[in-house]
Amino acid sequence: MFGLKWLVDHGALPKEKLEEFYASYVGGMFRTVRFGVAEAHGQAEMMEFNYLSERGAVKRETSGRYVIEYDKMPQAVADLAKELLEIEATGDRRRAENWFQTYGRMPGDLKLALEKKTSDIPVDVDPVFSFQRDLK
Repeated sequence: MFGLKWLVDHGALPKEKLEEFYASYVGGMFRTVRFGVAEAHGQAEMMEFNYLSERGAVKRETSGRYVIEYDKMPQAVADLAKELLEIEATGDRRRAENWFQTYGRMPGDLKLALEKKTSDIPVDVDPVFSFQRDLK
């Protein structure tokens, strides 16, 4: 996401699409964490989501819906990238463990929202093909 913003800032991508990019980014987080945080991708997305929420870039309304604060996203994403890249570059294990401890858990309100909104959405799609399956 940091890279997309850079491309927008340098005219390689249209500025008017930036909010769509942020919405897709956050939407992808919801999709991924819906499957839980027990595996690496889910936990990574959960940590990003929690960080962005802490920074006010993603907020939960009293209605239970989540909204993106587009004016806060650029700085929050830049700070997120800086933090993660510094942890990686320095190899600071304690800092990494603190990051996981602080941001690696799914908030209860998010868990309830996902259960409520996705309980009737299948996890997997079983496609129905119009051609014969047994191709001998």
